[in-house]
Amino acid sequence: MTDLTKIRKRNGRIVEFEEGKIVTAIIKALTVVGEVEGEIKRKNEAERLTKIVITIVKKGVNGEIPTVEQIQDVVEQVLMAAGHYEVAKAYI
Repeated sequence: MTDLTKIRKRNGRIVEFEEGKIVTAIIKALTVVGEVEGEIKRKNEAERLTKIVITIVKKGVNGEIPTVEQIQDVVEQVLMAAGHYEVAKAYI
């Protein structure tokens, strides 16, 4: 399994991968939808889902640097697989 240290932005630039950005985006979507009550529970759920996203992305990139779009697609899939359909819509 490859390390996930870099990401390709929409403009083609390659930057450091920041796991916290995924966590923050999921927390925001959970908050907007109001599906998970409580700040700590939202954070825990976002961190749990982010770890799943990272595992899937690492397996799927075959040594290449993933794009922002690829990671966003995986986040949406993971949210839906976890039953967070409305959150997935808010995330999009």
